[in-house]
Amino acid sequence: MAEEKQQQQEEDTHKLLRSYLGLSFSMFLATLANNSVPALQGKVRMLSQRAAEAAEELRQMKSRRQEDSKANARVVEIFASHRNAWQAEEKRLLQQIDAAAEEIARLRGRVVELEECVTRAEKEVGERDEMIGFMSRRIEEEGLGGREQYGKKSGEWFQKEEEEEEEEDLVGSTRSLEEEIEVIYEQHSQHFGNNGFDSEFMASASKFWSEKASLWQDVQYESLESMYNTKHFVARESPWKVDGDSAGVSSKLKLLEQDLLNLEKIGKNDPSKVSSLIKKQAKRYQGLSEKIEDLCRRIANDPCEPSLGSEFRTQTQTEFLLEAFRLQQGVSETGQNLVSLQTEIGKSNYRDELRSETTLTTRRSLESTRNNFKEIQRNLEIWLARIIGDLEGILSREGASRVREYYISRYPFVQ
Repeated sequence: MAEEKQQQQEEDTHKLLRSYLGLSFSMFLATLANNSVPALQGKVRMLSQRAAEAAEELRQMKSRRQEDSKANARVVEIFASHRNAWQAEEKRLLQQIDAAAEEIARLRGRVVELEECVTRAEKEVGERDEMIGFMSRRIEEEGLGGREQYGKKSGEWFQKEEEEEEEEDLVGSTRSLEEEIEVIYEQHSQHFGNNGFDSEFMASASKFWSEKASLWQDVQYESLESMYNTKHFVARESPWKVDGDSAGVSSKLKLLEQDLLNLEKIGKNDPSKVSSLIKKQAKRYQGLSEKIEDLCRRIANDPCEPSLGSEFRTQTQTEFLLEAFRLQQGVSETGQNLVSLQTEIGKSNYRDELRSETTLTTRRSLESTRNNFKEIQRNLEIWLARIIGDLEGILSREGASRVREYYISRYPFVQ
């Protein structure tokens, strides 16, 4: 019974509370103004519009986010391609550095070889100086003399040729040389009868010359009658009838002048040492070519009449042969200068390549200059070799087969 009463009280309390709440809400609605509902509806519409704008902004932000992600992907792709290009460039530069290091090592080896060649050349020059002194003392003891008038070292002769700015009178110097050789030849004929030296002098000099390799060693000269039928031989033009154009020297010198003009046009604002060296080398070859042409003219105009004595003809041909030997040594020394010039050109090219200053036109001009110098050197050597060979043949046929044995002892600078 007590429990039922308690439950009945709780239900009454709930009913009373509900009635109170309902009555309170009814009183609130009754007291609420009539214009508040439209205001609330306007606020609802404004909030709905703001919600729509926020949704639109959110949609635009999502779209921009997608576009940004695509742009970022494109940037990553571009950076990856640039990185690959940078890696390839780095690899190429490393290879170029390795090649440059190898070239430096090769050039250093070449420098060492050239230094060894210089050492050997200095040693050989010292030996020649000693031999010249020995010959001079021996000649003075024998009473020949005359070496002070003519005997000069070949190195001094060619050094003087290089230092002269203007050409000397070639005809006058040649006549002076012929007169001096004639005096020496007459002194030789007066004192000795067997090619200029007695057996004692030749024995004293044989030890030195036996150590030197000679192109004339053990040369056997044939008699005038040939062992072959002459109808199988074709006559060729004598080498002294060949001028600079026929020998291919003049055309190469003209090409050299054109190359020098091109180099001057390219580097007119920056004159280099290589251009001056190339000009000096071209002047050397020009001078040698003119001297060889003059020698050929004098040989061709030399009177070879039967009325002249054989001794006079032998003397004249020997003078020509001696001058050809001197010119041959001049060509050889000019070839050594050419090697130094090529080394200088290579160094200049390498420096310009490292500084990125070289151009294709410059490289082509220097390559053409180098090839022209080689061709001129080769043509001059062949030209002189033919002249010397024909003169030796003439002397051997006239019974002067030992002329070199005499003149190589009298003039030790002839090699």
